[in-house]
Amino acid sequence: MDSYDVIIVGSGPAGTSTALHLLHRNPAWAARILILEKARHPRPKICGGALTEWGERPLRDLGLRVTVPHVEVREARFTFGGLSFSYWGKPVIRVTRRDEFDDWLCRLVKEKGVRVNEGEAVVDVRLEKDGVRVTTTRGEYCAEALVGADGSKGLVRRKLGLKDERRIARLLEVLTPEDPNRAREFVDARANFDFTPLASGMQGYYWDFPSWVRGRAFMNRGVYDSRADADALRAALKTILAEQMARWQRAMDAAELHGHPIHWFDPRAPLSPLRPLRLGGARPVAEMADRGDCISVEAKAASGETGGEDRELGHLACPVGESGQTPCGAASPISGRHCPRRCCFKMIGRSHFFIHQELARLKSN
Repeated sequence: MDSYDVIIVGSGPAGTSTALHLLHRNPAWAARILILEKARHPRPKICGGALTEWGERPLRDLGLRVTVPHVEVREARFTFGGLSFSYWGKPVIRVTRRDEFDDWLCRLVKEKGVRVNEGEAVVDVRLEKDGVRVTTTRGEYCAEALVGADGSKGLVRRKLGLKDERRIARLLEVLTPEDPNRAREFVDARANFDFTPLASGMQGYYWDFPSWVRGRAFMNRGVYDSRADADALRAALKTILAEQMARWQRAMDAAELHGHPIHWFDPRAPLSPLRPLRLGGARPVAEMADRGDCISVEAKAASGETGGEDRELGHLACPVGESGQTPCGAASPISGRHCPRRCCFKMIGRSHFFIHQELARLKSN
C-alpha cells in the first residue's frame, strides 16, 4: 500500500491550492502529496466562475497570475426595483470558466511533481491509530493527514461522520450567446446583481456575468435563493429566472438549464476530527458567499504557517474550533477573516442587508 504524508481528495481550487501552498513552503512536498480526483480535467462545473481580489491574492502570493480566458469586470451593479448602486474595481472580479480554471491549477500542480490520480474515486475513508486509510476504485492508500476538498456533498464528510444540520439554498443557471460588441455587460465590463425578485418571495438575487466559453461570448445568468427563512414558501425559481431573462429579451427555453443545492454556513458545525481537514465546498463553512458563483482558492491553513515541516503537518491535522483557532494557537484562514468565501462578496452581504431594509420600509408604507 502506497503511503503519503498528505492525501487530498478533490482537485478543485481548494485541493490544488492546498498542494500549491505546501509546495511554495517547500518543493520537497511534491513527493509527499497525493491528489485523488474522481473526474478528469477539464470537467464540467456549474459555477459563475467569479474570481475576486481576495481570491487572487493567494495566487499572487504563489507567484501566479490568471492565464485562462476571462472577463475583467470593473463594475458590480446592485439593483432593487428603481434603486441601484455600483461597486468599482480594477477589476472587481474576473469571470472565468471553472472547467478551464480548475484544469489550469491542476496542470500547475502536476508540473511541480505532485501525483494527481484522475478518474479515481474515493469509496471509503477510515481513521486508524497511525493515520488515515483511503480506499478508492483502484486500491488503498494511507496518509498522515487527509484533506477533504471533494465538495459540500463529498464522501469525506459523510464517511467521517461529520454531520451538520444546515439550511440548503437553491441556484439555477443558464448560458446565453451574446454579441460582445453590443451587450452592455461586455462593453462596460459590468456584472449585475438584481435583488428585485425579493419582492416576489425569492430570498436572493438574479445575476448576469459576461463570460467567454471556448472563445465565444456568453452571458452567465442565474438566480440564487438563500432560503434564509426556511419556513417561507418556496419561490418559483424557473418562473423568476424566465421573467428576469425576458427583461433582457432572452428566452429561458432556448438555453440549457442547470441547477444545484448549496449548503449554508454553520459556525457550530465541526470542521475536522483529529487528522482530516475539509476545505472549499467540502467544509461546513460555506457561508452566503459560497453560492456556486465564486471560487475558493486559499487554503493556507493546510500549508502550515507555523514554522517547520513537522509543525506544518501538525497544523494540517489539527481540529479547528468555533473561534477559528487551532490548538497550536494559529488562526485558521478557513474560518478567519482572510477566508476568500467570507471576504469575496462582503459587498453582496451589505447590499442584501440594505435592500432587505428598503423592502421592509416599502411594505410598511
